[in-house]
Amino acid sequence: MLISGLGSFLPDRVSIGWAVEQELIDRTAAAEYGITSVTVAGEIPAPEMAVRACRQALDRAGRDPASLSLLLYASVWYQGPHGWCPQYYVQRHLGAGQATAAEVRQGCMGMFSALELAAGHLLASPEHEAALLTSGDNFTSDLLERWRFSPHFVMGDAGSAVVLSRREGFARLKSVNAVTLPEYEAMHRGPEPLFPPGAGRPGRLDFGASKDRWLDGPDRDPAGPLKLVAAQDELVGRTLDEAGITLDDVSRVAYANGSRERVEGRAMIPLGLPMSLSTWEQGRTVGHIGASDQLVALEQLLLTGELGAGDHFLMLGVGPGLNIACAVIEIIETPHWSSALPATTS
Repeated sequence: MLISGLGSFLPDRVSIGWAVEQELIDRTAAAEYGITSVTVAGEIPAPEMAVRACRQALDRAGRDPASLSLLLYASVWYQGPHGWCPQYYVQRHLGAGQATAAEVRQGCMGMFSALELAAGHLLASPEHEAALLTSGDNFTSDLLERWRFSPHFVMGDAGSAVVLSRREGFARLKSVNAVTLPEYEAMHRGPEPLFPPGAGRPGRLDFGASKDRWLDGPDRDPAGPLKLVAAQDELVGRTLDEAGITLDDVSRVAYANGSRERVEGRAMIPLGLPMSLSTWEQGRTVGHIGASDQLVALEQLLLTGELGAGDHFLMLGVGPGLNIACAVIEIIETPHWSSALPATTS
């Protein structure tokens, strides 16, 4: 499975200092997080950001949208009108109407599942040449406070896209795996009833409050975080084994864009790797951009030449459910769109 194109759309950044001045986030929390800014899209629809990222990825891959056999749209937040499907909007505006299209809704680790599904699709038939995976989210909403809806995370807006191919590419998807711990399902639900759906009721999403209620309630798993840590260790080990590498071979690590404490405590310390190998310095400038965190980090490292041929990129993600995912990508060559390549002369 080869990656032949990457694309992103990142709207303008808004500084965390501005949010503190507007009393949108506590000054102490902002200082502790270490996040400097987040991307804010304003009134740009999430699917439109996805379309722009897809166009860039397809252009970089030199891929005709009509040659795609699969289009997967990973979403986190509300995408548009009720009863409407964003993947078909992307299909229409790209001219990829012959592809099978579906929405993947697994929270912030949705792109990992999209990679796994797309790989299976491409392997299923020699006629399946390429798949396009995309995500777009705009967290500008009265139903959520982007600056403080969840401890350690400030939400940014973005679109991202990746072209997965059987035949050509600058990087290889060597392994991808996920595991679900359904006993943690109630952590992000709290006491809220399942009916009527939350979108039809007043109130805002508050993961911090729902987690606190879960910790103090009867649904809390008696094993606490130990089960989560053990599951992640097993998952990472299995993914590295399938890729045929060890942690010593990992060049960079991308985790969900949270506070420094969260990235270090949940990813780098358990891996036994220094923060200098993480993508936190890039992530702290855009915030938690939903399912796009890891792909945008990969794109930025390739653009600047911080990843090159022979390097291995480890992606680690987590989402409500509770889902944990891991993937290993090997860089085969520097892509033609990287600024690290020397300029050509005629």
